[in-house]
Amino acid sequence: DLIQREMFGPIGSPQYADYIRDIYASGNHLHDVINDILDLSKIEAGKLELNEEIFDLVAVIGRCVRVVAPRAEENGLALVNNVDGKLPHVRGDERKIKQILINLLGNAVKFTERGGRVSIDAALRTGGEDDGIAIVITDSGIGMAPEDIPCALMPFGQIDSALSRRHEGTGLGLPLTNSLIELHGGRLEIESTLGEGTAVTVFLPQARLVARPSAAE
Repeated sequence: DLIQREMFGPIGSPQYADYIRDIYASGNHLHDVINDILDLSKIEAGKLELNEEIFDLVAVIGRCVRVVAPRAEENGLALVNNVDGKLPHVRGDERKIKQILINLLGNAVKFTERGGRVSIDAALRTGGEDDGIAIVITDSGIGMAPEDIPCALMPFGQIDSALSRRHEGTGLGLPLTNSLIELHGGRLEIESTLGEGTAVTVFLPQARLVARPSAAE
């Protein structure tokens, strides 16, 4: 990172600059893989604990969208945040919720071709067993066949397709995301059509919701 930012002087050769970018990207990728494996191992051992606090879900979603926005712009995608600013606050692990949303938004951007669209919505669900909040990330990407969804949710499971082969991964993202949602008492729902896109819903139960403070407060 220091060399890439030329903190101690210019690199010189443009070829070396390219090498440094590749090394830095590879290092970040390995760092993410190791963290995912450690988190999954902790979950399987029942040792991953949530650091619970009350936080503004709308603000967190906004920050996650901003993190992914440069990648979406680079890929020529429209990234749209449709989240209502009046949603309740949430009691949970803010860092883990960010991890969930960035992973899902990142997947949507990764598997959507140039000129496509990725959007995020969130709404309250009331009047039934599913009382709570549903966060929906929708893309117009390559999608997957319904029968392939269970494979995508298995650790190290990957769907084979022309586009997915161009984006190497470990197959840990969705299983880890699903486990983190379940730790919050929620669930993950995936609806997808091959060649048409995917809609992923993160459902958090009513017990996780906290009323937004009034302006006077």
